Amino acid sequence: MELDKFRDYIYDLHDNKCNQKYADTLPYSTHLGFVEVQGEKFIHLIPNSILVNEKNCQSYPVHYRDIVRYALIAHDSIEDARMTYNNVLESVNTEEFGNYPAAVMVADIVYAVTDEKGKTRKERKNNKYYDELKKNDLALFVKLSDLAANTLFSKLSGSSMYNKYKKEWPKFKEALYLFKYDSFFEYIENI
Repeated sequence: MELDKFRDYIYDLHDNKCNQKYADTLPYSTHLGFVEVQGEKFIHLIPNSILVNEKNCQSYPVHYRDIVRYALIAHDSIEDARMTYNNVLESVNTEEFGNYPAAVMVADIVYAVTDEKGKTRKERKNNKYYDELKKNDLALFVKLSDLAANTLFSKLSGSSMYNKYKKEWPKFKEALYLFKYDSFFEYIENI
């Protein structure tokens, strides 16, 4: 699916079908757009493309930046919009997108950034959650974009969540720091 159509589809899913709100009053798409903006600030850290060989010995161009852009939009779809991994895969794997391996990568990223099941924030962001993010550099980039958006929004709006994000930051950084994203880590640290 073309990126703009995909964005419209995901926004509609969150805002209208699931009737989600961000900060209690804003359409949830506000958050999704803000995550995209934060990701675009650092998209230059992502390699532009690479060729992937499949079992049938054919090569497919994989445009990592496009994959990340789709994942930024869909990052909360499993966690908040009642989508499954396969729903994400099917929504991206269309003729317009034209690349099944890349669609799988988008779905893998969305799956990796989805919180674990748990009654408390601590239970949802457990070691398994961090382990999944460690396995996928692109998922870590999407999570950094989400964290930057949430931290900055909470600071600008005077939300009590700002202190939670800042308190959780050292553990996150210790568990997941990756040198190639150093400037992104530094940006978040300084919000």
